[in-house]
Amino acid sequence: MATLYGNIGRTTVRKEGVRTTTEQISDYLSKVAAHIPSEVISIYLLGKAIAPKEPTLGIWALVCWGLAFFLRWWGTKGDGKVLNVVLTALAFPIWVMAIGGTLLGYTLGEQISTLIVLAFAVLAGAIYNNKQPASK
Repeated sequence: MATLYGNIGRTTVRKEGVRTTTEQISDYLSKVAAHIPSEVISIYLLGKAIAPKEPTLGIWALVCWGLAFFLRWWGTKGDGKVLNVVLTALAFPIWVMAIGGTLLGYTLGEQISTLIVLAFAVLAGAIYNNKQPASK
């Protein structure tokens, strides 16, 4: 029995460069969350509450979409900057439609949009690049 349970309660020495499953899952979830333009979606929701009718709401969505694009371009560093900006530019209109908004009167409906959000989150999390440029 002592051999079978010999490692219980002991810390294991991690090999250099080997990541635990928890670290891998945490990294993946951070990639999923990183392309969701949550700060701009919050601003969009505030505007939606103030001006809930078309065409004002559709124009507001375009303004927020541009803001999401700008903030991601300005705030992203590293090798995957263009990819990350493109992912955010694709994510914003999907999220707008999933929360019941429109983009200049166009919508897919909340159920279809929600399914697209789920699929997009998985795919974008897999290809999102959060690597920083190497220090010189």
